[in-house]
Amino acid sequence: MPYYFRSLLLALTFLMGTSAHSQETERGLTKRVMIKTNVLSLFARKPTISVEKAFSRTFAAEVSFVQGVFNDFMFTDQYNYNGFLLRAKKYIIDLEFGSISPYANVYVGTLRRNIQTKGQTGNNGWFSYPSKDFSANSVRGGGGLGLCYLTKSKFVIDGQINLGYGKYTKIYKPDPNSQSNGYLDAQVWLSFGYCF
Repeated sequence: MPYYFRSLLLALTFLMGTSAHSQETERGLTKRVMIKTNVLSLFARKPTISVEKAFSRTFAAEVSFVQGVFNDFMFTDQYNYNGFLLRAKKYIIDLEFGSISPYANVYVGTLRRNIQTKGQTGNNGWFSYPSKDFSANSVRGGGGLGLCYLTKSKFVIDGQINLGYGKYTKIYKPDPNSQSNGYLDAQVWLSFGYCF
């Protein structure tokens, strides 16, 4: 095969490959899934895993498994929890790579709570709190606001604050010192992840 023919064949292959590559479209967000973890769960010593799917540039749904354990925190000897959340997000600015997108969300979920505390009385008798051995399942719901940043390299940073209410559905160990049927459900999330 002559030298100039090989050069021509190589040049044609390069041009066809370049034009074919330029016609490839970047896979859109609606064909991707974001997997994240709430790094604030490090304080609770157990991971929180979330999977988010965008259905359009302005709407996404997220499923999360939450769990954690706190020891000797705010007059509680041990507090552990686990449950699921389903969150719907409405983005105010289109969700796209390389931009910050604020959003509002609503959520529903379940939560199993176990709280154990040994009561204490202060030396002077003025300060005390009762013992508690409480375990229950609950459903919860609420809403919140957040910001999501998708880098061009497909890393995800998502911060949100949520406020809602939880209602106990099944009490395994009742607390004789409290007649509450529910609780304030406040959440602060700072999640990092990747868009696959």
